[in-house]
Amino acid sequence: MAMANSVEGRYPFLDYRVVEFCNRLPASLKLCGLREKWLLKQLGRKLIPETIVRRAKRPYRAPIHRSFFTSPPQDYVTELLSETALAQTEYFDPQAAALLTKKVATGARLSEVEDMALVGILSTQLVDQLFVRTSRPVERTPSPLKVVDALV
Repeated sequence: MAMANSVEGRYPFLDYRVVEFCNRLPASLKLCGLREKWLLKQLGRKLIPETIVRRAKRPYRAPIHRSFFTSPPQDYVTELLSETALAQTEYFDPQAAALLTKKVATGARLSEVEDMALVGILSTQLVDQLFVRTSRPVERTPSPLKVVDALV
């Protein structure tokens, strides 16, 4: 449920007893330079392999571009990333975006920065299309008073 709503849950560390225990620990055990989770790793050293204890922290990164670049390509993605659409909005260099789009189409692995850039371009283009360049009138709901008056 948490991840479905973009929330990363770490439930064992939310238990008030764990918090109270950690508050009683001496400061020297809470932080060991810039080594994250030092005490937790020391406690788990007998239970987990040394490679995991020494492993650097790595964030989870979802393969974002796979949500938008499917086979066959989604029409709105192709349209928003077209050279014409990119030139019209003038937010991004159409040639640079085309190179990135081509890289995805070939199945090449994207770096984290490229993945974020591609989704950033697509998101900006989508917001521009839906909210900036669209001149649809905003629908307003009748005020509660008018609804009540209509019922009487």
